[in-house]
Amino acid sequence: MADSTGSAGDRASGDDPDPDGTAPREPLLAPATKSSLLWGLVGGLAFLVLAQGYELLGNLGVGFGAKVAVALVVAVGAAVATHLTRGRLPTENESH
Repeated sequence: MADSTGSAGDRASGDDPDPDGTAPREPLLAPATKSSLLWGLVGGLAFLVLAQGYELLGNLGVGFGAKVAVALVVAVGAAVATHLTRGRLPTENESH
């Protein structure tokens, strides 16, 4: 008859019930927060692409630091706007 408590040889050392780390972990960020941050990143990078396009067509006369500063403002603005409007705008599945 087998011992239901298990012996020291049956388990890995330590109190961790899942020593392999295969159990699902709680995400670091909530999905809505992660999505908002990613949309902010997309907005900031889109601004930098636009600024680079203008730079290729002609001289903007704006330094690198100013472009990065504006891109950060755009990124933060896009992330905040995405987070605040989540749930207010219909998704593609909600056509009514």
